[in-house]
Amino acid sequence: MEDRVLAIVNPVSGNGKTGKAWPGFAERFRQAGIAFDTVYTRWPKHATELARKGLKQGYSRIMAVGGDGTVNEVVNGFFEDEHLLVSDSRLIVFSRGTGSDYIKSLGITNRVEEIIRVIKRDRVKFIDLGLITYVTHSRNREERYFINVADMGIGGETTNLVNRSSKLFGGLLTYLFGALRVLTTYQNKVMKLTIDGEEILPERLNSVMVANGEFFAGGMRIAPGADLEDGRFNILKIGDLTKFEFITNIIKAYRGTHLTHPKVNYVCGRELSIDSEERVLIEVDGETVGYLPAKFKILEKRLPVCY
Repeated sequence: MEDRVLAIVNPVSGNGKTGKAWPGFAERFRQAGIAFDTVYTRWPKHATELARKGLKQGYSRIMAVGGDGTVNEVVNGFFEDEHLLVSDSRLIVFSRGTGSDYIKSLGITNRVEEIIRVIKRDRVKFIDLGLITYVTHSRNREERYFINVADMGIGGETTNLVNRSSKLFGGLLTYLFGALRVLTTYQNKVMKLTIDGEEILPERLNSVMVANGEFFAGGMRIAPGADLEDGRFNILKIGDLTKFEFITNIIKAYRGTHLTHPKVNYVCGRELSIDSEERVLIEVDGETVGYLPAKFKILEKRLPVCY
């Protein structure tokens, strides 16, 4: 199994395009002489189960084929108690989701030709990983690893809406239209943050983003300068924006020019806790996972990724 790649394919990602396109991609891999096996995800967190099972069966290279949520689930199958389940395992990211934001920070594309080169080159780097503890929808405490961005506030509400809607128009427009729809009724929340042991007084905020990578929401450059290998989160605290301020600032965020706004605060940290007496949804790597309170920790150079 060590020479074979296990492809974990989410057929419904990319608004269902991944499942339709996979047979053609699989044929390209075969023509390139790549030995692989394919399994399909069927339910939420199934990719985690499949990755864990594959590693225990002896596959050392696991390819996540889907959106950032699929990659998140696969990565959660790699780890146990903050350590790799199999020491020589490595991740291959074949991004086929609506947004495909994570690969922008990885510095690769989703072209099948490039993925074939990545697999054949088998070059590995260890990048940072986030760990979040939060309250699930069933009110249990749960830990989860994340690869890219966690978002508390309007982003959680937007993701919740977007994931129940069609993504036919692609990542950017789908997220943008979703955010504008949520904005009509959304009320900013009072949240309290502690960053690396320093408490910040509770204040009314539009949202808080905890970023490992630079991009999310279909290409929004939410955390300019974020580095997957620097051992820290880039934390964006967006203040009590009016609806008009939000609209003008979200447009700037796609260009990465939103940090000059006086209600935007941008800092770095290794550990963070966020709490609120209000109901605040959490979005992690494109999926709504639960609610505050939450704690975050960076795991430095922990995830082996082929590039």
